[in-house]
Amino acid sequence: MNNIENNYKQFINQYDFTKRNYNIIIHSPNATGKYKFITYMIKNYYALNNLKCSTDLLANPDIFYLSLPLIDRSGKFERNITNDERLLYEFGFEDKFDNCRVGNDISIDQIRDLRDFTNLSPKDKHKIIIINNCNYLNNQSSAALLKTLEETNSPCIFLLLTSEIESLKDTIKSRCHSFQYQYDMNQKNVDTFFNFFISIKPGLQNIYQEYGYLEDFHLFENELFKLYNNEINPLELSNIWMERGHLCIDYLLSLFYLLMKGFKLDSSNNMKNLYNSLFDKIPIDSNRAIVIIRILYKFKIDSRSNLNKKLFFDNLLIVLNKELY
Repeated sequence: MNNIENNYKQFINQYDFTKRNYNIIIHSPNATGKYKFITYMIKNYYALNNLKCSTDLLANPDIFYLSLPLIDRSGKFERNITNDERLLYEFGFEDKFDNCRVGNDISIDQIRDLRDFTNLSPKDKHKIIIINNCNYLNNQSSAALLKTLEETNSPCIFLLLTSEIESLKDTIKSRCHSFQYQYDMNQKNVDTFFNFFISIKPGLQNIYQEYGYLEDFHLFENELFKLYNNEINPLELSNIWMERGHLCIDYLLSLFYLLMKGFKLDSSNNMKNLYNSLFDKIPIDSNRAIVIIRILYKFKIDSRSNLNKKLFFDNLLIVLNKELY
């Protein structure tokens, strides 16, 4: 039984979809498989209810997909970005698709379209609404969604995907059930930290294999080694890290998490060898790793703002170099 099937078994025990309405937040870090999970779950929903399901899931008249908008040159809404596009955008690899820019947030107009959709009766049993990723709701769209969650004229299943549930407004969370999508961080038998990182995030494997991004992420360990030993000016790495996008922060967080807790791992744990390899290059203790993790989290929050990317990575490297050296 794979990871999606394991999560589905837990999910269906909690939600059998026999009731009229469901509001469910599904949360886990980015690229860990939430979106594939809900498509698997929706297909099973149709099969169990003996309903016809289109091969293109989102073409089904009872399914409404909502994500960040693509805006054309005239400022008009073109379409919602796909899940693959969302990952490329959120990790800082792309900010345009089909010659349209990605909007900064999910707008109130998009929620109004959603509300119009829920005012119509379903063709089959339920209307199904996917919001991917609801961390991009602004104050206006959050308030409008809240009203929609409370008052729907048709049977609806709301599936709110989020990579950071703690960032959602309490008013939204109070109207929803919460399901934590479980992903396995320890079962992988890998020989490098880079391979481990992409193995726990299936969405990244697709980005790496199909789009060619992340090709030089394996260089991080040697770059940190040079920073630790004061062998390089940190600003020399700024443009390189900027080109790698904001996924740098997630990569560094995972790396320093392993440095923080790796000394406690049993020698039989596959991760022990990865820890030893990292520690040989960056021999810092757990307390120092914790300080760096806190700093990285602050930068992760700042990365969501419309900051000057060069200045952002200059500051990141200066602060990181100070803590390492």
